Amino acid sequence: MRARSAADLRAAFDRAFSEPPRAQRGPSIDLLAVRLRGAPFALPLSGVSGLFADRPLTRLPTAAPDFLGLASSRGIVVPVYDLGALLGYPVEGAPRWLIVAASTAVGLAFDAFDGALRLPQDAITPQGPRERTHMHVRDLVRPSAADAPLRPLIDLDSVITAVRERARQDAVSSPRE
Repeated sequence: MRARSAADLRAAFDRAFSEPPRAQRGPSIDLLAVRLRGAPFALPLSGVSGLFADRPLTRLPTAAPDFLGLASSRGIVVPVYDLGALLGYPVEGAPRWLIVAASTAVGLAFDAFDGALRLPQDAITPQGPRERTHMHVRDLVRPSAADAPLRPLIDLDSVITAVRERARQDAVSSPRE
């Protein structure tokens, strides 16, 4: 009986390579699960070109509390902003993690990285007007695990637009020598 079980297992293993791959049940989305000031959030992986831990920052004098300084990413110097502060949280110590946005060379720092998620597209639901508690968040991620926290999905394009607008305003209002 043992030889027959081994033969059955071998046949099932071989058959798995001869069958076409199983199609996904629908479109999926890849996300990064992050934490800002202890609260769970998600970032669309498609909007991220790099993820780094403990990246050294060069501080610059500024009145903008959400601007943390400059960091090097793959030979490019990027301005780094505190993502939590951009979403309305009070500024605290320097966050440990950093992403570089795919759309432009801007770094966004956050407190904790919980991992990567691949979820069906229908796990993303729009927020109702009563659920909106953070700027730059329009949707919620409902992970499939029952014990997984509901995660607001950060709109990276909205964050980058706000950073650009603030930089433009700072450039206009700062005195020139």
